[in-house]
Amino acid sequence: MAQGKKKITLKDIAAHTGLSVNTVSRVLNKKPYYTKEVEEKVTEACRVLGYIADRNASGLRSGSTRTIAIVFDDLVNPFYAYTTDIISRIFEENGYNTIIFSNNARSPYADSDLIRSVLSRKPDGILSFLEPAQDTVSFIREEGVPFVIFGRDGAPYGMRGVDADEVYGGRLAGEHLVSRGYRNLAYIGSWHDVKVCLDRQRGFAEAAGEALDPSHVFYIREAEPEAIVQKLIADKVDALFCFNDIIAFVMMDAMERCGRKAGEDYGLVGYDNIQQMLHMPRNLTTIDVNVYDFACAGARAMLDSLSGEVPSMPSFKEGHVSVLVEGRTTPRRGW
Repeated sequence: MAQGKKKITLKDIAAHTGLSVNTVSRVLNKKPYYTKEVEEKVTEACRVLGYIADRNASGLRSGSTRTIAIVFDDLVNPFYAYTTDIISRIFEENGYNTIIFSNNARSPYADSDLIRSVLSRKPDGILSFLEPAQDTVSFIREEGVPFVIFGRDGAPYGMRGVDADEVYGGRLAGEHLVSRGYRNLAYIGSWHDVKVCLDRQRGFAEAAGEALDPSHVFYIREAEPEAIVQKLIADKVDALFCFNDIIAFVMMDAMERCGRKAGEDYGLVGYDNIQQMLHMPRNLTTIDVNVYDFACAGARAMLDSLSGEVPSMPSFKEGHVSVLVEGRTTPRRGW
């Protein structure tokens, strides 16, 4: 039977570099008091020898795996990929690795099965794009792992959250469509019981007034786009506000298959401005939350929680104002 490759240890790296085991350990664990030259020597030795750190073993010794888990529900949405890229870079700059978990859009909440799976990897902290399910809140607290809810309000759970003014964002969409002459509006949300979805809906309804009939509120996670489109066409709805850009693109495609073009036959507003993230043409009118600063605020909140620091700066929600980015899907209509 063929034997596996010999496991490289700190002693091997020390022998290769002529440094002490303690110095090698400090470099690999990013602890202070070594020169750039020493760091480069250790890094090169790891590359040449094929050293792979055993994070489980070092975590047991130190009580820290230097790992942060990021949890979200939908790997397809570029908003998650873009913000996770920013957040993970900041974590890396502060000596933390990132592991990703997803519930594959089964639910808008992080349930106990998902949280247990995350905790089995022994992360130092969890940054979640998902709100915790009610039956997991006490479990998370009992485990004592720092938990930050990103893009959602943490107050209902007694947890730290980093969120924007979603009601204001929805209001911007409603005001824009009404000002452009649209008079029969619809809201296409995600889930019917998620606060951020309902907050955007509330702001939109406040601005739309009588232009938004309650029967024109839909949740795409709970209804087929084709069925929604048939209702919209039958009721002569002339503009849609969607919970996010991905839903806006889904609705745009479904409407086009029925012969209706966004910007010509109806108005359309999304949310998140993923076109800017992906350097796409600015076709869709959308709400921009300044995602770069948003992601940075989420990363800072997680790092503060890990260090036990109380935030000294205003929250993102307090210091941020969303803006409407006009595309080609909301031309002015006749009165």
